[in-house]
Amino acid sequence: MCIETAIRADIRVSIQDRAAPDRAAGHVAAGVLVDGDLVLVPDPPERLFDPALDLEMLIFPADLAERLPVETPPVWKWGRFAVADRTPLAATAKLGRTSVYSAQIGRADASALAAAIEANDGGCWAALTEQRIITAELWAIEPDLLTRAGELERAQREPRRVNHRFESVGALTDGLCILFCFCEPHGPR
Repeated sequence: MCIETAIRADIRVSIQDRAAPDRAAGHVAAGVLVDGDLVLVPDPPERLFDPALDLEMLIFPADLAERLPVETPPVWKWGRFAVADRTPLAATAKLGRTSVYSAQIGRADASALAAAIEANDGGCWAALTEQRIITAELWAIEPDLLTRAGELERAQREPRRVNHRFESVGALTDGLCILFCFCEPHGPR
């Protein structure tokens, strides 16, 4: 389901604990948007699999000066990927809706990636970076960046407010009729 109309931007993905007081405190793990509705979490912390946590995705532009959207799509399915009884190498989060952003991962050769993971003692982030499938910046999400992303998210949620002023009640109702089309006859009653 690769989305061709998605926004191409340098983004970050933070898996967040909704119960935390702010975005910096809520950061549980970093992820990579690998498709419009799928996030990969390399080297997931054990805390990520705690069923008591109320988790959500935070997808946001790394350059917060831009007016690109901060997203919090719901997660409807988690997947855990491990070899036998070892610590999980990765987790996936299937999103409940498609992100507006394009995937941030390059092509991988499965056997080369497996060799890189083995060479890095099971480190999936290191292997993905070493193979140039992702950039190292994706998993280094600083608390200050999360704080600023939370501020931008709040600002974007604030509805725009417009005041319409008219010279008369007749002009006001004409304006309402143009906007809402309820002044046109809709047929016999």
